[in-house]
Amino acid sequence: MSNERITVWGATIKTIESSGASIANGSVVQADDATYSVESDGAGYPDADFVLVGTFAVAPTENTTLALYARPIDVDGTKDTEVPEATRPTRFIGNFMVNNVTTEQVIVQEVFGLPRKAEYYVHNNGTGQLLNAGWTLKVTPRTDKLAA
Repeated sequence: MSNERITVWGATIKTIESSGASIANGSVVQADDATYSVESDGAGYPDADFVLVGTFAVAPTENTTLALYARPIDVDGTKDTEVPEATRPTRFIGNFMVNNVTTEQVIVQEVFGLPRKAEYYVHNNGTGQLLNAGWTLKVTPRTDKLAA
């Protein structure tokens, strides 16, 4: 069919964090290997799929979350917004819902309307357990377009 909306993904997956430090329950940690720019990393696609992969040594509470926050940067020339804190999260992006297991968890979050350029942070928002060191965060750009 023609003129229906279809989803297209960018060709490049960007790693924002390749081996993150452990995150204590209630703490916020930056995915500090890279920033993500919609323009230069995402081919101008305003949406993306974020994938967080990690483990817990002790099973977390079922359906609790690892929250994803953005810190928009270069918003006024080279000026950046404030760094997220647990009690003041800046720009909320979405939640990774965790399972109550100690095996590796691969969790996808679909995000719409990303900041133009940002740093990303993960908030261990009440899982009750420590997220082990070595977690990863990757992003794949995505958008909708009309089919030919």
